[in-house]
Amino acid sequence: MKISDARRADLAAHSAAARKAVKRKAFPHGADDDPIRSGDPSALQRIMAKIEDLALSIDKMKAANSIIRRMGKDDADDADMVAAIVARTGLSAEVAARGVVLADWQWKRGFDTAGNRAEIRRLQVRLKSLTRMHERGTQSLEVETQAGAVEIKENADMARIQMIFPGKPDEATRRALKANGFRWSPSQGAWQRHLNEAGRWAAERVMKAISAEDAA
Repeated sequence: MKISDARRADLAAHSAAARKAVKRKAFPHGADDDPIRSGDPSALQRIMAKIEDLALSIDKMKAANSIIRRMGKDDADDADMVAAIVARTGLSAEVAARGVVLADWQWKRGFDTAGNRAEIRRLQVRLKSLTRMHERGTQSLEVETQAGAVEIKENADMARIQMIFPGKPDEATRRALKANGFRWSPSQGAWQRHLNEAGRWAAERVMKAISAEDAA
């Protein structure tokens, strides 16, 4: 029974891995419903489109709240409020009802736009960071070590900071790389992580560890 259970688990794991592999090949930058990846060539456009969608959603919710307040003063029926919101804003009846119907955890009717506003601010920060990264473009720097020249590459196209060694790094260097968030990419022939300020600092820490090792 244990062997049978183990084989079933192996088959399930293989099936899940196969589905992930097919999805990665079909959507190398992620499907439409996946989080936006920095390495996606259309990342900037997708983020801007998402910001616009969220802003439009906020406008609709504000209009819906105005209807709820106005009709609420006249003691209008909930169904009438939902119908008015659908007609005025284009929101679905299901969504409109969530704003109209007073749930146990709500202290007043209406939509809360705080979450969407916070998401817009987050996306604007990310948009600014990605724009700055693309403006910098791909940059490369070689640092001489006892093991040879190590290339530190800011790959703007992939949104990765990459460390390329002349050969396989020794065990201490590999530990430093992993401890600082770098992972080996066979397709790139490089140790890499996301390209951002944290990634640049991580590369500096790895080089300091290599320098300390060389000095020892």
